[in-house]
Amino acid sequence: MTKVFKFGGALMKDATGIGRVAGIVADFSHEPLVVVVSALGKTTNALENLLRFALTGETEQLRTAFEDLKQFHSNIVSALFSDDTQSPAAAVEKEFDKLWDALQTPYADRYEAYDRVVCFGEEFSGIILESYLKNTGIAVSLLSARCLIVTDSNHTDASVNWELTGKTILSRVLPALDEKKVVLTQGFIGSDLQGRPTTLGREGSDFTAAIFASVLGADELSIWKDVPGLMNCDPKRFEQAEKLPLISYHEAIELAFYGASVIHPKTIQPLQLKNIPLKVRPFHQPDSEPSLIADDTSRDSEKHKIIVKDKQVLLSIGSRNLSFIAEGNLTGIFEAFSKNKIHINLMQHSAVSFSVCFNHDADKLKALMADLKNDYLLKYNTGLQLLTIRHYNDELIESLTTGKKIYLEQKSRVTMQLLVKDS
Repeated sequence: MTKVFKFGGALMKDATGIGRVAGIVADFSHEPLVVVVSALGKTTNALENLLRFALTGETEQLRTAFEDLKQFHSNIVSALFSDDTQSPAAAVEKEFDKLWDALQTPYADRYEAYDRVVCFGEEFSGIILESYLKNTGIAVSLLSARCLIVTDSNHTDASVNWELTGKTILSRVLPALDEKKVVLTQGFIGSDLQGRPTTLGREGSDFTAAIFASVLGADELSIWKDVPGLMNCDPKRFEQAEKLPLISYHEAIELAFYGASVIHPKTIQPLQLKNIPLKVRPFHQPDSEPSLIADDTSRDSEKHKIIVKDKQVLLSIGSRNLSFIAEGNLTGIFEAFSKNKIHINLMQHSAVSFSVCFNHDADKLKALMADLKNDYLLKYNTGLQLLTIRHYNDELIESLTTGKKIYLEQKSRVTMQLLVKDS
């Protein structure tokens, strides 16, 4: 039965990490295996900075940042390959030439520009890992996700055309698996019907892996992480973080929706539909027991879960004449959020105002306010923190909010959300 593995960029930030990935792949290479990889280290962030420099005409900063990113990849290649004949250096160099051309190209749509530029990170990582796996004796076939994942043209958050994607994956992946090769591909990226690069949303490699698992009817999807498994809170923030041995698909969807970084929000549904278990495996202890996400709700409420989102904006949208904020107003407000590709993390509605919390992006905030300012009174606060607690209790809430000013609060029987700032 086919397995799908996904390795994130944080695990492949250097040659040592890539070597560890190869070791794990080798252990499972005797069975049908599809490996989905992200860009190396912080490459996606670096590419976003390159695009910003290109769009604002900051030529000197662009060239410096470009050379830094190129050197980062060159250093990894040099550390992995001692023999120039086996090195992918020339192939990586060619991709960087294409990246530079993409950065010099004028774009009418900045979102299309984003997808065109940022997709190179996954191309770099695929080329390097393929060469290294071959060098260690693993039979591998690199199949570009841009030729497998077919999407619409909603740049930066494209929707998958499941029918066409299913056909391309089955027609190209199955023959490679039949040849006893490990299939290597990239997360996060795809192409629209015109062949233009698209992306599935930030951190979308998990979703890519779920697409492959669903189409292939895999017996499991494993997401490898630099933590012991799925945790009930971020161990870097909370000393009392505990591993979750088992949660249900429903609980995982809730956590992903509220921003749990370990799982992309779109990952769970295609797995649930095929009843494919998702395992969160510890990268540095591959033989230890993984966390399991499956169709079993029996342990969902055993432990509380805490999700923290920093750098939040609270935007209050008020009526200018004390008229109600009704359905017609909300339609226009939501259209403005959609137009500017802003995901709402929390909202609250009163008679004459509508309060919305979302991730801070200065450019998007400016564009949104320009779209709304003629019709509404606008006030906003920045530097806020959104706390989401599943299966909360009063003692926990008190410990999390001591010394903080609460701007917004919402509570259900299972979930509580608090928008706060240090007093």
